[in-house]
Amino acid sequence: MASTSRRLPGLWQGVRWAWARGNEGGGIGRARLTRRALAATLAHRSALQRWMSVVHELASRGLVRDVQGEYLRAIRPHVNMHTGVADRAVQLIDHVDWMETAFHSWALERFAGDEPLVLAELTPPRGYEFMRLQLQRTPVQAPEGELLLVLALRRAANVQHKAQPVEAAALGFSRFRIEGTGCLVIGGVRGQRDPLNRLSQAELNNVLVGWKPSVLLVRVMQELARYWGQKLVGLDPAAHRLHHWTYRLDERRRETGQKIFAAYDALWKHFDAQPGPEGWVVLPAHSDEKLAATDLSPERRERQVRRADYWIRTRKLLHAQMKSLLQRPGREITRGGVTEELDSVTQSPDGTSSYFDADYLDSSEDDVPSRVLQTGPGALL
Repeated sequence: MASTSRRLPGLWQGVRWAWARGNEGGGIGRARLTRRALAATLAHRSALQRWMSVVHELASRGLVRDVQGEYLRAIRPHVNMHTGVADRAVQLIDHVDWMETAFHSWALERFAGDEPLVLAELTPPRGYEFMRLQLQRTPVQAPEGELLLVLALRRAANVQHKAQPVEAAALGFSRFRIEGTGCLVIGGVRGQRDPLNRLSQAELNNVLVGWKPSVLLVRVMQELARYWGQKLVGLDPAAHRLHHWTYRLDERRRETGQKIFAAYDALWKHFDAQPGPEGWVVLPAHSDEKLAATDLSPERRERQVRRADYWIRTRKLLHAQMKSLLQRPGREITRGGVTEELDSVTQSPDGTSSYFDADYLDSSEDDVPSRVLQTGPGALL
């Protein structure tokens, strides 16, 4: 639903967009979306006007095609149930400001055309045409973030006729400031969704040399966070929107929620994540740097070494690609002080020391694969 109007739409137009068919989805129907849009327009007019102006500007530059969907990102419930509409508008403006410093202009145009940005071409296993780590925009209905990091594979033509790419795993994230510190914020990690076009668990284990897809993607996020000079933060499952009472009334949703919460807990425990600001956990900039394989059996030690070798090769390739595809941190763009004026989510409310103090996360040790390469506890995706 692209908008071609050159005039800045009014906020009441946003309420009409919420009621329009096609804008529902992401766990919210037209009626509820419209009610949220109406309430937000009355209560958070200033924040939404600024977000509307940013979306309109991006559309005028050809960087946004679905004006309605992008505006409604601020209205939709975020995956973190503690995030309100005004906070969401701040986060979105912060994110799009950062995008212009983190990516080249040609990359932003690819995102606008819903084309993925191939971050790294990994060596495909036998029988596969390609295996890629790629970045792409999330659908506007997605509550977990504005960008997806995807591990995509496609079987070779001589193995499967007209094979379609398979998303082995995907990680949704955004970039915004928390307590004044720039963070890459992981809102969700998922495995394969297509019940037909998918890899078996045995295939996946062989393709990734024993790596869990979710663990591999978080390791890549650690590399991206260091490259861009950001801290890495993940959603605390205790703050997941599925804890809201409206989702707890249905038994099926309750059971689904419990599985999702357990997956988050297992993944964050795997990375020794620490409690952070309300609704978030803080991931270390580096994983445990000691490859403690000496006390393992010869068979397990051999598997561990293979995993370590795989990550070393992947990391070198990733770094080589990042230099040509991504931009290093520079002076951030701000739209007339928009993010400063609306910055209700970035300052520590009680003035205490930040969760992001340098000595809280930073490590000076060399980057060597570690016990993170072993399978973690719980049902990691």
